[in-house]
Amino acid sequence: MKFSFNSVCIDIETTDISSEIGSIIQIGAIFLNDEFEEIDSFSTYIFPLDSHRNQKAMAVNKISEDILSHSPTLSEALELFENFVFQKKENKKNRLAAWGAYFDIPFLRAQYKKINRDWPFGHKSIDLKSIATWELSKRNIPLNGGVEKALRYLNLEFEGRQHDALADIKNSVRILKKIAAQEKLKTGWNT
Repeated sequence: MKFSFNSVCIDIETTDISSEIGSIIQIGAIFLNDEFEEIDSFSTYIFPLDSHRNQKAMAVNKISEDILSHSPTLSEALELFENFVFQKKENKKNRLAAWGAYFDIPFLRAQYKKINRDWPFGHKSIDLKSIATWELSKRNIPLNGGVEKALRYLNLEFEGRQHDALADIKNSVRILKKIAAQEKLKTGWNT
């Protein structure tokens, strides 16, 4: 299998699992080269669009109201995020990748819509969890969990604080990097 990341890998933290009532409160992102090495990273907390807080979600991500009160608005944060993404010529296809892209990308898109901001990214995204699940299934290792479980399967420890968007995406990439090293995967995935 061949991989190429003409994309930026992201993770988000939210106030709820529903994009209708929840807000993004952190975006973490990294650019990778074709060897899964980090070129650059980005992280920002975001002042929520509304006052809704799902207490379970807030307990998981451990982002305090004090941090949020001193954070940029969603519009300001998305401007910073776009500047980070589009400063790299490597991201020609404007594609995003995420562990669980089925959650992060639609949630992010919904936030753009809430503030009447055009979606600047491509329509294709890469689900890093699906790639890891597929590759691990070839070894008869069922991946039915999150980043932490996948790390354990590969005898890796989580680095950083769990449910911090930047730490989560960096650890997600470590999973793919380890799989790639074990399988001697070549880069060049061009979807």
